[in-house]
Amino acid sequence: MKSHIIALLYAVITCSSTDGRQFLGPQNGNQDAVFIESKVNVTQDSRHQPEYYGYERPCPNAEDIAPCVCTYVSEDNVMDLDCSAVESEDQLKQIFKSYFPFKNFNSFYIQNNTNIKLLEAGVFNGISFERIDITYTNLEVIELQALDSCYETAWYIYVYNNRITSFPFHELSNFTKLSYIGIICNPLSMIPADAFNGLTVLEHLFLQGNYANIVGTFKDLPNLSLIDLGYNNLSITNNTIPTNFIKTGSSDLRYIELFNNHIVYVEPGAFDIVEGLVINMDYNALSTLEEATWRPYLEAQIEAQVNLRTAHNPLGCGCDIAWLFGEDQMLEQVDENTKCTDGEYLHDLDPKIFDLC
Repeated sequence: MKSHIIALLYAVITCSSTDGRQFLGPQNGNQDAVFIESKVNVTQDSRHQPEYYGYERPCPNAEDIAPCVCTYVSEDNVMDLDCSAVESEDQLKQIFKSYFPFKNFNSFYIQNNTNIKLLEAGVFNGISFERIDITYTNLEVIELQALDSCYETAWYIYVYNNRITSFPFHELSNFTKLSYIGIICNPLSMIPADAFNGLTVLEHLFLQGNYANIVGTFKDLPNLSLIDLGYNNLSITNNTIPTNFIKTGSSDLRYIELFNNHIVYVEPGAFDIVEGLVINMDYNALSTLEEATWRPYLEAQIEAQVNLRTAHNPLGCGCDIAWLFGEDQMLEQVDENTKCTDGEYLHDLDPKIFDLC
């Protein structure tokens, strides 16, 4: 059983390489880029553990796999493999041709590496991992079937602040245990939404800060609790979020992050309607909050709380938003930082100005 503790923090972040070159930078004029940074603490109390039958050191011979480093934590009965110091693709491939007494590892790491640009198909040579963590590297391409030995073991894939332009998205359906995917701050040109469809155990999906075109719809994700698409370029007609864009079917969905996507309009029925769901539309181009779109969503929130974040949008605040000031007080569920184009806070408006609407 996995328990996930998610802390969502606003932070000023730039996505840069190990040599300081920035792929992504400040947006909105002089404003710094604002990201939702996830910090995840995970425990797996009942996951399958390899049996080492009294072996004092189940890791491969250190000389055979250098400069990779295998760490065995006997208390947890798990092995980690850190290949951050690997010098070339050929060296990495050769390392996995070495003799491995046991083929099931907990984690694979490559961090702060400027040498590896390609993960080739079959590079792991049958060695499996539960966690794949690749951060702050010059990696550009992950080939199809590069992660094939992890189809039945990997529950966590995290690739952050690399140079990845090619990722095997349509291979994701082969992973049977994936509950966390973080593909963040990579210069991808396109992310196919349908590549995630049908991942029935997926809980957290972070695709933030890639500035990629996101094509298609997200659906059939019955256990999803968070989807973060902030700082991308949604491939949508006339900057409009279409009907059924995020229809996961999950009753556990709690966060939809769509900040900084140049969104002008959201069609009715675009999102799941779930009690307790928070939708973040900050830093977009909404000129109004259409009743047909947002009332069904806000009415599903039984306890009044901030469920719709719309700060830094050019709202006109005319009769089109009068419905928010009705007797049912839908306004209470809209972020207090929301302003009209004249600079006045939405929550400071006198409801009487809508009497003639």
